[in-house]
Formats: sequence, structure tokens, C-alpha cells
Amino acid sequence: MITPTVDFEALRSELRATLRRGARARSLLDRMALVDLLIPAKPNEEAPPDAQRALEAARLVADTVDALDPPIDRIMSIMLCLAPGTAGMTLSARRTRAADLVDVQPVTFRSEERYEQAFVTELALALYGRLTGCA
Repeated sequence: MITPTVDFEALRSELRATLRRGARARSLLDRMALVDLLIPAKPNEEAPPDAQRALEAARLVADTVDALDPPIDRIMSIMLCLAPGTAGMTLSARRTRAADLVDVQPVTFRSEERYEQAFVTELALALYGRLTGCA
């Protein structure tokens, strides 16, 4: 899949915003901005239904998370509600669980650039690479 017009900063920003509700298809369907970046409707073609695009975007995110190096793969799986048992968790609870994996306090995980922000950037870069064919 090659989408050469992907804006990396918009992608990273939408991933940050997606942390609040997660990246399962149901959550993405409620907030289509990330879906529009990952699975854009093609001009001059009948667009697939939003539900199909949300499912495809969720699969792309999950596959990309799975391909990240440990512990980033597990951390982002937790942060995006992709890990089993995380669907109903608050962002705060997910941060606590993710922070435990790197042995830091949740406030440190959230505020220091080398943790949450860096992990979101790592995922954004991996997605960007897949979308643009640079990976």
C-alpha cells in the first residue's frame, strides 16, 4: 500500500489523539481522522463504507504495532487498547500498565520525551514507512 501524500506530522498528531480511545475499529469509526490518513478515500472512485475503512485502518495499526521491537510493541498495544483486556481501561490505567513495562512512574512515562512521546513517534514512523513504501 503506497500513499505518497501522507503528512507525517498529521499522522503523529492523530496517533497521539487516538491514545484517548484506542485504535480498535469501533473507536476509529467514532473518530475518522486517523482512518482518513491511513485509508484515504480515492478520488473518482466509490469509497468503501466507513466501517470497512475503519476495520482496514485498525488492522494496519495492529500489524504495524506487532512489527515494532520489544518493549515498544507491547507498550503501544496496551496504549492503543489492542492488547487483550485493555478495551475498557482508561488512558490513565493503560499508562500505568505501560509504565510498569519500562519500570518508571506513570507521570514520568507520560511527560518525559523518551517514553510515551517517543513510542508514538516510533509507531508513526513505522506507519509512515508502510504507507509511503519507505520501510
